[in-house]
Amino acid sequence: MKLASKLHISEAEQLSASLLNLLSTDQKICIDISEVNDADTASIQVLCALQKSLSATNNAISWQGKSSVLSNIAQQLGVKEFLNLPD
Repeated sequence: MKLASKLHISEAEQLSASLLNLLSTDQKICIDISEVNDADTASIQVLCALQKSLSATNNAISWQGKSSVLSNIAQQLGVKEFLNLPD
């Protein structure tokens, strides 16, 4: 799944629904963050909820690409290590 360039609260519900659909499959969850250049707390919370759900089954999000913006925001919120985002 490729994330949009802007992750804002207005799209958080749709993002959450898309990620829940991924959870319902048996496939490894790979999220491409290479185009993310803006994100807010609500979108980070959605990603944390996904990571928490996956960790209950000893799985994790597999990140594709890098986003310094997403990484920096997650760092400021204290969840970068929890999400295991690339630098």
